Amino acid sequence: MAIRISFQDALQTTTAAGQLGLGTVAVTPDGREWVYVKANSALAKGSVAVPVAQTAVDQVSSSTDSQGRIVFITKASAGWTAGAFAEGWVIVDDGTGVGQAGKILTNTSDTLQLYPEYAFSTALSATDSDITINQPYLVAKSAITDKAQQAKGVAQVAFAANEFGFIQKYGPGVVLAGEVLTIGLSFVTGDDTTGQVVKGTTAKGAFDEQALGYCITANAGADQLAMVFFTIDA
Repeated sequence: MAIRISFQDALQTTTAAGQLGLGTVAVTPDGREWVYVKANSALAKGSVAVPVAQTAVDQVSSSTDSQGRIVFITKASAGWTAGAFAEGWVIVDDGTGVGQAGKILTNTSDTLQLYPEYAFSTALSATDSDITINQPYLVAKSAITDKAQQAKGVAQVAFAANEFGFIQKYGPGVVLAGEVLTIGLSFVTGDDTTGQVVKGTTAKGAFDEQALGYCITANAGADQLAMVFFTIDA
């Protein structure tokens, strides 16, 4: 269930996460939907935000907490930044324990700690267990040319690198468009400038490109903000 926030909250960024977890969905009084993210790099107003690249880690081991739950995943000498993977997801994608997945509570320099609710049932082996870490709400500007990037929302205010705040995923808002959009028709990532959108492609479906919504008021020229209606459900 989404929390309720004010218009001011929706357009405010902070340098600390506070009590909100990444991925928290919120609704403003006008019915618009937002999701709480951390900007891995700066976002301009109107930039499409997509997850950063996933992290593949080979040959990890596991251990249990004081209650015998398998909640610790260790990669010796990994050198991670403490807390960098908090609220991310991990899946064992090869070797012993393959198919197990869970949400990350926090991490040290070499160990991921899962939420107890996501404790694994099979211990991992440092000889063959491989994992991939996905951080869906640590975001950056969408890349050029690619029309399917798991977009999470669009910044309605500028973010500095490492700031926390809400990006919009549903309802009226603005987006930077690399070409003049068409009223009533879709738009997608894939411009030649990061973070910007272009018109959706005729006769293309969800398998080919991720439609982010439709245009309400077209921009007057390329690289300008257009008024759109977002329908982002990723």
